[in-house]
Amino acid sequence: MALFKSNPEKAVQRDIDAAIKNRERLSAQVVEFEQAITRHAAAAKQAALKGDDADLDRAEVSLRAAHDRSKTLKAALAHLEQELAALERTKAEIADGKLRAETAAKIELLVRNMTDVAAEFDAVAARLAEHTARAVPVLWEARGLDEFITIGRAQVPPAIELVGTMLRAYADDVIAGKAPATLPVPETPPKTPEATPAIQSLPPTTPEMTSDPVLVAANFQRLDRRTGRVVQS
Repeated sequence: MALFKSNPEKAVQRDIDAAIKNRERLSAQVVEFEQAITRHAAAAKQAALKGDDADLDRAEVSLRAAHDRSKTLKAALAHLEQELAALERTKAEIADGKLRAETAAKIELLVRNMTDVAAEFDAVAARLAEHTARAVPVLWEARGLDEFITIGRAQVPPAIELVGTMLRAYADDVIAGKAPATLPVPETPPKTPEATPAIQSLPPTTPEMTSDPVLVAANFQRLDRRTGRVVQS
């Protein structure tokens, strides 16, 4: 029996990190041998132009070896890319499973809280029913309230049980991947805009006509522009 439980997430992440380092190493080697191919091809060309068969043989041997090594490295790199993609999928599946387990646990907690509060509701409703039952002989209108409490006590427990069963079935679908991995976010009701106080419009003010002693002394008179007659004040 192991003393410490292995963490699948950490194990997969270690494999991913190792694969990434290995990919970087292989990629660098591919670049190195591609450059070697170019270099040996140029050397073989120069040896052929000079007619040096010995140098040409050596260059061609090196060129074939560089080609073979590059081909092998590229095949290994392609295989490593597939392994890395598989590790990334495994990591995503582990994270998804963890999230689904957390969501299922939240649903189970919701069911338990509903059951506990329903028991509290029944206890409070029973106490209230004692008072409403005594109020009915005194006031006929209290009968509706008394019947409402009685019906509520009869209907809430089976409703809670039904909702709890359906929620647990939904949690099973979450674990099985048939339902979303996260719970839907409750919609927040839109905020009602605050009423702004109406701006009362004031009646237009007319400039107060005051008599100017200078104008009075000058004996200015008002004229009607349509008729040209003096307007009597």
